[in-house]
Amino acid sequence: MNLLRFPLVVLTEIFKNLDFREKFLITLLSERAKNTLKLTSAPTHLIISLTDEFFIHAGPETLEVMPSNPTVETLDYRFKGEMIRFCLHRGHSRVILPGQSPRKQLMLAHHVLDTFRKPTISVECYFPALPTTVRDFMKMANQQKVSIESFEYNLGGASFEFISRILDECTEVTDSIKIYSIFPDNFVYNSPRPFKAKNLYVSETINWMNLKNFVNCRHIDLPVTRKPNRTPQSWNTFFRFWLDSDSPLEYLRCCKVEASDFPLMVDGLSNEGIQRDSGDAEWIDLKRRDGSEFVIGRVFDRVFIMTKREHSTSWWIR
Repeated sequence: MNLLRFPLVVLTEIFKNLDFREKFLITLLSERAKNTLKLTSAPTHLIISLTDEFFIHAGPETLEVMPSNPTVETLDYRFKGEMIRFCLHRGHSRVILPGQSPRKQLMLAHHVLDTFRKPTISVECYFPALPTTVRDFMKMANQQKVSIESFEYNLGGASFEFISRILDECTEVTDSIKIYSIFPDNFVYNSPRPFKAKNLYVSETINWMNLKNFVNCRHIDLPVTRKPNRTPQSWNTFFRFWLDSDSPLEYLRCCKVEASDFPLMVDGLSNEGIQRDSGDAEWIDLKRRDGSEFVIGRVFDRVFIMTKREHSTSWWIR
């Protein structure tokens, strides 16, 4: 039976009941099969994992929920003139390229992103993936106008140039950016345009960051393990910039801040002065130019921005 002879309305119903592995195999049959699937398939969310291997999997799963003993089917296939070995996981919508070159990985990624209609993707980059592969993949996804919902980066050893180019390709990420890598202290990044992600998470170090580039994020969490090199005056400048802007930022936390720096960090921002509790917490109340009420404060070695309402429920408020 030639499946492609069915009317599109019938194929749409058939494809609804196929998992990602089955749809992927259909795309390899012919260009017509690929185009038919593109016309009839529902929007798909894909997770792209760049590691020592190359993973593409559909749905909300991540690598951490990988079945302990999956049923694996291996397929050698001539793809655009290149012999590529796929590993297909039955019952778990996943395609893996074990031990393939970065060029073959990107060929497959382009094929998948070009096949599924209006895909959204989450990108995970872990050592020992090459920074060049990450940059090329993100650039390709943006050129194909794919909606990148989240980006997670945990690589080391990249040059300043590649780090900057990778970050430049992340400005269109819509939901979250997580960066776990340690960047050199003498690396400083300035984005050519604001970041759009709602949530930003950076661990290890933030000395490379210009916080103004990320002021459009709604939620910024910086649980760093290394003391930031920011002066109290630079924090004060950033707080003033945020207060006078229309940015949606409503929560920021940064660790490894000296308690003695806080008065200078908030100097001149509020006429009411610094409030303190009986423990190790202090804060100022203030209003942004749109009238919204916020708090800038410190507890232990953490400085924060949060709404006044959220702050009123904090554990250090007695």
